[in-house]
Amino acid sequence: MFNYDFPLSPKARTYLKFEQIFSGVESCGSLNSIHEVLCLLRGIVDYIDLVDGSGAIKIDLQKDLEKCDSNLKQWITDPNVDAEFVTALREQISKARLALNTFTRQRTVLQTDPIIESIKPRFLAPCGVNCFDTPLFEYWIHQDVAVKQESVQRWKHELECLRLPTCTVLYIWRLCADYQKRVAKQGFMQENADSCDLINIQYDESIRGYPVVSGFQSRVNIRFLPFEKQAPVGDVEFEIAYIKGSLT
Repeated sequence: MFNYDFPLSPKARTYLKFEQIFSGVESCGSLNSIHEVLCLLRGIVDYIDLVDGSGAIKIDLQKDLEKCDSNLKQWITDPNVDAEFVTALREQISKARLALNTFTRQRTVLQTDPIIESIKPRFLAPCGVNCFDTPLFEYWIHQDVAVKQESVQRWKHELECLRLPTCTVLYIWRLCADYQKRVAKQGFMQENADSCDLINIQYDESIRGYPVVSGFQSRVNIRFLPFEKQAPVGDVEFEIAYIKGSLT
């Protein structure tokens, strides 16, 4: 199944961007090639820029963690609920809160790290990372793996204050998603929905097309476009979940 998220609120858009950064950084942590190293560093730089542009990220996450915990607290009294699983989720939320409390815009390590400082502006130029424009990086990349891993672990530690709370909120949102079947007639569907933060679309991999979504809060347009230009689309069966941060 193809799985596609689309944010319908500004904070959900920010959460999904952070999630992609954290996923990319984690997948490149082995430093098996210079391409992985550059991908990891680009993720670190994107994190810095996104934090600078997200003034309310800490407040939004605090509120959403509180909403998630409040709902889980009510669910645990239901005899049909797996109390052990709900308790584990609440413990995860507690860890996320502790991590978020350490977040500060004064990112001392990332702001003063000489490698990041030297390479950050070079991502704006075509082939900006090279031996003559970034000599410090060139020297560092040829060090032993242990030396490079020490730097990487220090950078990743700085990301943990937002990684854990962001991924926890998105995990619980998706866990509680209610999927409904839909058909996009000739590849198009439009409908009104209750105000929500994001939608998730799932459809079979046999469909040779992709969804283009537009909408905000309560009105959604979905159009499936063919992968091959001008190919017929036909009716597309898919499932959609409207995900509310309040979980109510």
